This record gives sequence, C-alpha cells and structure tokens, in this order.
Amino acid sequence: MSALSRRPLAVAGGILLGLASGLLVERHTSMAILLCIVIVGILGLATLGDRAFPWAIVIVAVSPWFPLYARETSSPVVERKEFAAAIAAAVLVPWLWSLALGARGTRPSRASLLVGLLFAGLTLVIYVTLGGVSQMTNGSVVGFPFLGVAFLCARRFETARGWPAAAFGGLLILVLFGAEAYLSAPNLRLGYFVGYPITYGALIVGVLPLALLFALRRSKLLAGVVIAVSVAFLIFSESRSSWIASIVVLIVLVALLARQGNFRPLAMVCAAMVVAVGLILGTGSLHKVIEQRVNSKTAATISVTHRTWSYGYAIEQVEKHPVFGAGVPGFAATEAEHRTDIGALDNGYLSITVDMGLIGLLAVLIPIGVALRALGRWLRLGSSPAPVDLALALGVLGLAVVTVFYDSFYWAQIDLLLGAMGGVLSVRLRDAAPRSAYVERISQPAAQPALMSAR
Repeated sequence: MSALSRRPLAVAGGILLGLASGLLVERHTSMAILLCIVIVGILGLATLGDRAFPWAIVIVAVSPWFPLYARETSSPVVERKEFAAAIAAAVLVPWLWSLALGARGTRPSRASLLVGLLFAGLTLVIYVTLGGVSQMTNGSVVGFPFLGVAFLCARRFETARGWPAAAFGGLLILVLFGAEAYLSAPNLRLGYFVGYPITYGALIVGVLPLALLFALRRSKLLAGVVIAVSVAFLIFSESRSSWIASIVVLIVLVALLARQGNFRPLAMVCAAMVVAVGLILGTGSLHKVIEQRVNSKTAATISVTHRTWSYGYAIEQVEKHPVFGAGVPGFAATEAEHRTDIGALDNGYLSITVDMGLIGLLAVLIPIGVALRALGRWLRLGSSPAPVDLALALGVLGLAVVTVFYDSFYWAQIDLLLGAMGGVLSVRLRDAAPRSAYVERISQPAAQPALMSAR
C-alpha cells in the first residue's frame, strides 16, 4: 500500500478522475463506467507491485472477449482497437509502473537487445505492408509484435512472484465461464468465448502447471480437484491438439522426476494419472466425447487432406519469399480460406513462416527455445529446478505443442502467455548453473580430506 502514497499515482488518479467526471457531465455514461473500471484496475495493480505483471497478462488472456454462446468463431464483443489497447496495457502498464516506482530490475543483455531490434524490425515490416497503425490493431496482427514486447518486459520481473496465483485465478475464470457455457448449451464445444475451442484448450494447458503448483502449496486435495476439473473441461473443449499437448507435458514431467530420483512426486503424478483415467472411464459424457473425436473418420479425412495441401502451399510460398514472407500475420489464413474454405493452415509454425518468413519464425521460437533449452538441461544433468521455473517451462512446452496443430500465433491471448512466461524463464535461468546430483555427491568426499589436513 505504500505505493499508493507516491506522487505519480496521485497525479495519474487525479487526471483519470477528472476525465471520468467530464464524461459523466457530457452524458457518456458507458465510457465513464469503462474508465472507472480502468482506474480501479490500475489502482489494484499498483497494490500488487511486481505481481501485477502476471496478473495483468493472465486476466487479459483468459477474459471472455467473444460471445459466451456461439456455434462458430465470431467477432469480439468489443471493438478491435479496445482489444488491442487491452493487450498493450497488460504488458506495458505494470512495466512502466515498475520503472516509475524505481523497482530493481535486470540489466539488458546483448541478447535481449538483439531480440528487441528483431521484433522492432518485424513490426516496421508489418506497418509498411499494412500502410498504417489502425490496421495493426486487428486481433490476428497485434499479438505478434506484443509477443516480443511481453518477452522483453517480463525480464524485469525475475522473481516470478505472483505467477502461480495468477495462473490459478486464470484457470478459475476459464472454468467458471466454461461451466456457464456448458450448462447453457451442453451439446456445443466449449471455448468460443475466448475465440475458439482450441484456443480455450491451449490456455488451460498453458496455465495448468502454474495453477497446479499453487494448489499443491495449499493441499493435495485442492491439487486433485484442479486436475480433475481441468481434465473434464479439456475434454469438453474437444481440442485434440490440447489433449496431445497435455500428454507430452505429462511425459516430460515424469521423465524429469525419474531422472532426478524424486520418487514421491513421481508417485503423486502416477496417482493423478490413475484418477484422471478413472474419471474419464467412469463418466459417460467424457468417454463419449473422446470416442467421437477419436473415431471421427470424416473429419479426419478432411483434416489430413487440408494438412497435405497446407504443407505444399507453405513450402511454395516460403521458397518465393523466404526472408520476410508476405510481411503481415494472417496472410496465410486468408489465402487458405479463399482456396480451401478453411481459414487456417492448422500449423502455427508454417503459418508464421508464410506470413513473416524465416525471420519471423526465428522470432516466435525464442521463448519456446528458452523452455526447451531449460528442460533439456534439467534432463541431461538430472538437476532439480525451482518449482516455478519447471511450471513455466512446462506451460510454454504445452503451448508449443498445440501450435504444431493450430495457428496459435493468430491469437493475441496465446502470444501474451507465451512471450511473458518465456521472458521470465529466460532471465531466471540466465545466471543459473545447475549441477547434477551425481556431481554433488562426488564433490563432497573430495572436500573432507582437505578439511582434515587443515585441522
């Protein structure tokens, strides 16, 4: 609360209060209410300190920007400029607030400066291609540059405070809105209120490791409830790519625990798997959804045909424009819709390569590369990472796996999570020098003779 006594906040609050009063006088009630909500949100973030960053990222990512009840993808319930403003504010407001309060941050490294130049150059390419800033507020465009902005801004908050709690709150929001949508229309797929059911599944996969960490710190019962509820809502989203991502994350977690020799957590994970399988087999509706999605022969045939065309089209386009591609995110989706009536290439890495070339692909792989490098190092050395680092890496891995089957980079919510979690992880691992348990064991006896001789 000491942050509230600072002069900058008082000045900003006075300006916003004056604007709200002016809007009320001019009878713009809806705009005044929206501005008051913004004021309350900023004041609330100010009380959180460095924990404001993950809360802002997660809340914007999981908010119902689209109609709650829908049978297909629809336009957002807000104007695209307002949506773009929310994306920008989630990243920049906590970062600027941290700078204004003089909070201790990290020194920019050469690598981070290169990342900034890379995304700045790609943003300039998009600006030139579209011919103005207003066109860049489109939801499929705005997420790409802010993936880089979120990555760089997140490096200021290396303590990772607030990420488990924010992820748990985000998962709770996804579950509550998902329950409302399911009870109102049980025969429809869940998740259209965040844009599309696969987006819904990807968001659950992204926040689940951190949310589970938050629950484990409270009680095993709460952790079990989180797992059971998450499994149920992932199944009702009917997102097979999210199911695959969850299995991959689980396999990596089991491999890490086995490599470290942590048999008690490994037993807990195995018990959670048994509970999840029992829940699926014992619940008719969940089992039915899985059976229908797995045995959907017609959908599988269309999907295979479209993916085959997508690979051929992507390779052809990349050969023509390998460096910067078409120069704007969303180009591949538009072309796919015109040629196949399916507005996606069903592979985010192919799509971004067609749209932004190999340079754009390199840019979006940066946070994913950070997570893969960390996981590979932990597996190789058998070291025990900090739980929050492991949860961040597994969340990024889950989003990366979903992107193999889905145009994730067209969704700004996924871009925010991916960039922010990768940025925090990158700065936390920068000075880390993990050692394996084997190295620690063989190094301890060597120190004992030296100590005895000194005596």
